[in-house]
Amino acid sequence: MAAGTWKVYARAKKHIGAGNISLLGVIRMQLHRASASAELANLSALEGSPSVPAEISARGGYAALGRTLPSVSWTAGASAKQMRFSYASSGIIFTASGSALNDIKYALLRNSLSAGGGYALCYCTLSSSEFTIAAGNTLTIAPASTGVFTLT
Repeated sequence: MAAGTWKVYARAKKHIGAGNISLLGVIRMQLHRASASAELANLSALEGSPSVPAEISARGGYAALGRTLPSVSWTAGASAKQMRFSYASSGIIFTASGSALNDIKYALLRNSLSAGGGYALCYCTLSSSEFTIAAGNTLTIAPASTGVFTLT
């Protein structure tokens, strides 16, 4: 399944520039339902991840607030003036164990300052409509070869 591009929040850019967000710290990926679309798409207003609605239910191996990204890194971009944010090329794997992971449409990245704190960084549309991962199956979300986003 081909996911859309990651869209970075304006306030995340502000907080990165001000040094309030460490992109080498803990970054978590959350999964959200279609009903989160209006809030997720509001790139100018979204502040902290606790305000992001419609996270999928914590069940089937999915924990509230998602999972920590593996091997977060910064590498050189296409030019010497660019830095690319990425994570493990093998991706992050969500396994539906015991029950299905229902109604997934979006992935959201946030830095993690505490259990419910941090800033929403960016989101991406995983599919044009909600989908379910049946028990015993996995969802792997791997970064593009160009990374999640690039700072120039």
